[in-house]
Amino acid sequence: MASIIEASAALRKRKNLKRGINFTLMVVGESGCGRSTFVNTLCGQQVVDVSTTVMLPTDSSTQIDLQLREETVELEDDEGVKIQLNIIDTPGFGDSLDNSQNFNVISDYIRHQYDEILLEESRVRRNPRFKDGRVHCCLYLINPTGHGLKETDVELMKTLGPLVNVIPVISKADSLTPAELKLNKKLIMEDIDFYHLPIYNFPFEESDISDEDYETNMHLRSLMPFSIIGSNEVYDLSDGTIIRGRQYPWGTLDVEDSTISDFVQLRNTLLISHLHDLKDYTHEILYERYRTEALSGDVPSQNGRGVHSGNEQSTSSPVASGRSFQAAETDSLQSSSKQAAGNQDTYLAREEQIRLEEERLKAFEERVQQELLMKRQELLQREQELREIEERIERETKLKGEMGSFQ
Repeated sequence: MASIIEASAALRKRKNLKRGINFTLMVVGESGCGRSTFVNTLCGQQVVDVSTTVMLPTDSSTQIDLQLREETVELEDDEGVKIQLNIIDTPGFGDSLDNSQNFNVISDYIRHQYDEILLEESRVRRNPRFKDGRVHCCLYLINPTGHGLKETDVELMKTLGPLVNVIPVISKADSLTPAELKLNKKLIMEDIDFYHLPIYNFPFEESDISDEDYETNMHLRSLMPFSIIGSNEVYDLSDGTIIRGRQYPWGTLDVEDSTISDFVQLRNTLLISHLHDLKDYTHEILYERYRTEALSGDVPSQNGRGVHSGNEQSTSSPVASGRSFQAAETDSLQSSSKQAAGNQDTYLAREEQIRLEEERLKAFEERVQQELLMKRQELLQREQELREIEERIERETKLKGEMGSFQ
């Protein structure tokens, strides 16, 4: 019997290795904070083009639209476990004077993925190839100012914290001295505690956790917020060692050096030690809470108490007071009417919730269509510019040919 169980476990492991693990990571941060560089460093390859949108002095617009850019890369660890890492980048975040709309775009996207799961669960026949697009972790990159959180930081974590596992990260930590970095971490955690921001602080049940996992989680808590250094360059040192680092006049810095950066600990947390914990917390806590609120319409379930009290009255009151069967029947009808009224209230609340959800999805779809239209117009403009350049080159070439033949 034991051999059969072991064989089944080995078979499941081989299937998981072949199928791989699906994990979705969202990276949020202002332009210039190193989002793209961090993604490339995390994956060990060029995944996202490093580009920065700059507003020129001649620009009259005060609004830069947020874009959600998705990239998928397949990683494999030393044991042969494949991870399909879906990365959602957020270029344009925090670049406008009013960034409240950016919060709505990101939160609507996360809610939309929950709605897709909720809709799939309600189908009679489910799609076996349905792709789970839920965001399992959101890394929020904070600029290394040496101070605490800005108002934008606080509002974003308040908005996204109930929907996704938010992990704060200090980017470009090499721009701070060790003392400044230590103070910055302390101030950020004080602000998180003061504003009661719902971040992923590596929760665990003390009764069900081993001593090793307890020490690991407590160590990761002590590192919060993680400080990272990213790089798109690989250097070959004089001793033959190949590192991913940054070059300075005084020498070359290894971004994977744990004494100056928490990058290795963060990478191991995301892709190894807490990958399944982040997925389980998303499904069992965050999604279940969203599902409960969506199905209940954010209305406390008072119908059950009303029905229970009505049933007690219709079954026990006639015996206690000696009233006739007609009086008991009247009480029963009143109880039924109360129950029907309660059911009607719940039904109307759910209808209202569905209507609001449809309006929100419609607004989200309109924003996507507007972005596609803008991209299409931008593409047409680029094509027109290319045609003009080609025509100009052709004219210049023809003119040179005519001048050559004339000479």
